Amino acid sequence: MAASPEPPAGTSVSRPVLPVRDLVVELRQIEEGSAGYVVGTRPQAPLMAPQQLQVRNGSQARLSWGQAIPMQWVQSVNAAGPMTGAGVKQGLTWLQAGQTFIVRPRWPGGQQAASVDIEVQTASVEARPGAELPTQQRGEVVTTVQAPLGQWVTIARSGSSTPPGTYRSDAATQRPRLLQLRVSLP
Repeated sequence: MAASPEPPAGTSVSRPVLPVRDLVVELRQIEEGSAGYVVGTRPQAPLMAPQQLQVRNGSQARLSWGQAIPMQWVQSVNAAGPMTGAGVKQGLTWLQAGQTFIVRPRWPGGQQAASVDIEVQTASVEARPGAELPTQQRGEVVTTVQAPLGQWVTIARSGSSTPPGTYRSDAATQRPRLLQLRVSLP
């Protein structure tokens, strides 16, 4: 019987064993609390509805929302000739817009916090004045956060807050929005 080769010094072969159980990962978007008073004539923009995923500890789950946008454009134009009639040939292209969240929670058990790998992929369609088609923009952000079980953790913030004692006519549009994540046991 041959002995198995030893791993090089300083390397680790074993990974911590995670409890085999499902976890609930929730995502929500809220407006950051403020002591101010907001009055407006426009309805507030809707926030992302809370989303909930059930995922096996150490596995990954994907949450996507978006839309396919049809873009019709002119490929060629034929002038009328003695043997042919005039014609327009059109093309159809579908552009994607939306977001995908990929989460992989790893909870070691007990009262310890879960470590959550998060990958956010975005796709948007942006107008290009004078161009035949809009441009397709894509982006990606990858991070890892520590989330104590049952507690909301802010993973992203957009907008800016109004300093205390400051009054603005556009305060409602300036309120920061928070994207939060919570990991809990079902």
